[in-house]
Amino acid sequence: MFERRKRYSTESISVQTELDEALSFLEGLGAKRHKAMRRILGGIGTAARAQVRKAYKSQGLSKGSGALYKSISRRVIRSGKAVIVEAKASSQETKVFYGYALAKGARITAKDGGYLTFQKDGKWVRVHSVKLPERDFVAAPVKKYLSTTAFKTKLDQLVQREVARIEKESKR
Repeated sequence: MFERRKRYSTESISVQTELDEALSFLEGLGAKRHKAMRRILGGIGTAARAQVRKAYKSQGLSKGSGALYKSISRRVIRSGKAVIVEAKASSQETKVFYGYALAKGARITAKDGGYLTFQKDGKWVRVHSVKLPERDFVAAPVKKYLSTTAFKTKLDQLVQREVARIEKESKR
């Protein structure tokens, strides 16, 4: 029989925020609640993604090929109630999602009982497996950003942008 293995694809964090007060204010001005919420969450997600990218090197990661750095993205879920910031880089040959492996920690083992060979401090090393330490490079910067005044300022700015959009549409 075969063994069913869990497949992990991404390291992500879901950002939900209380927008009820702002959305009811915007609805009173004539905005469509769902679209306004998606635009506001999209702006928050973009700012959170920028914070993850800014903290990337301080987490002990280097850009290397840039695949992991470039894969840091944000998306608003279909219901429009949250935005997800994720790092979804994967290897093209092996289809291994190494964004998840780096964030949660993993063990890399050589195939067929062979060895992994790499340079460490100028010397070649041969080992059967390597343990990657856990590095919380997505969730920690986002959580830190959500507790700052910069987040509240960005939220106010996004609400003001929606108000300006509504005023512009009402003048037409």
